Amino acid sequence: MEAMLESTWTTAAAAAARRDAMRDAAAVRVGLLLNGQAAEGRAATLRGLAALLPEPADFAATRSLAELPDALGRLLVERGVNVLAVVGGDGTVHHAVNALLALERQSAAANGPIALPRLLLLGGGTLNIVARTLGVHGRPRRRLRHFLRYFQNARLSRVPGRGLPSLVVRCADQPPRHGFVFGSEVLFHAISLYVAFGAGYGGLARFLFELSRGITVGSALWRREGWRLGPFGLPLTIDGATFEPYTAVVASTVDLTLAVGGVRAIRRPLGAPGFFAKAIVECDPRRVMAMIPALMRERGHPGVVDRPFADAMELFGPYTLDGELFDAEHGQGRAQLTVTTGPVLAAVPGELGAMRW
Repeated sequence: MEAMLESTWTTAAAAAARRDAMRDAAAVRVGLLLNGQAAEGRAATLRGLAALLPEPADFAATRSLAELPDALGRLLVERGVNVLAVVGGDGTVHHAVNALLALERQSAAANGPIALPRLLLLGGGTLNIVARTLGVHGRPRRRLRHFLRYFQNARLSRVPGRGLPSLVVRCADQPPRHGFVFGSEVLFHAISLYVAFGAGYGGLARFLFELSRGITVGSALWRREGWRLGPFGLPLTIDGATFEPYTAVVASTVDLTLAVGGVRAIRRPLGAPGFFAKAIVECDPRRVMAMIPALMRERGHPGVVDRPFADAMELFGPYTLDGELFDAEHGQGRAQLTVTTGPVLAAVPGELGAMRW
């Protein structure tokens, strides 16, 4: 069951405060939210970011995920924040968005829907795929300072909000989980292994090299971990079409890029409906490894099925969402997952002077 937020943030008075803050004529008020745990060791950088805000109280650093809902409630209800600046990579954005949508879901049940704050993604994480889709580049401090100067004393209606569509993953009786880039069980295992190789782009390169070597000539790593590349004997369904067996599937509502655009596996046109589903239906490990260059350059391949405008997908867990790992078990086996489109959030584009999005 989904944990209930502190009642302070879902009362009628709290809803009224949030509605008032989200009026078009309301003054722009930026709240800064960051994962203090992920940012450990960067205290000076964090103090510098907080010092840019007109009001120091509009800053919240959480030490754990358990602190996130109340930190968010305080910013939106007590401080009247209508632009939520998030420092960190895809994982931090993922948890901030889920806390935001959980707050709105629980508040709306009693008070009706309320517009969500604009998302100002500042980047600064290991992977910044979602921020890069918005054209966000450069250091978080520079981007925050630029935004504050550009919209000083401005009304909220002046702040552009580019539509940022999301995915929603439903699993058994668990609360819905929202995100932007979904990966099936093979990706779940691959990320677990890649983290063991040091994470970041260097870790990714080392992981792919060792994986390729293991498949080609055999290795202790391959003998121990090769089963993680599937297939797992369970079907995948995309918009009613069933694929069995299959090796992996990725679904995304954003451009799937790595290495600052050097690798682009999925391109999503602005305003495209649904989500992009890319399924690997080739199951021989050597052939799958040979497909990697094509997968990373948007090339077609006989072993790949592309569905650029998918609406629904059914498969079995575990899974990864925005690089976070979710071990979805149910009873004695893997839980059934349903992936569909979720809410469209309003995110500030990288080019602040662009007023039409």
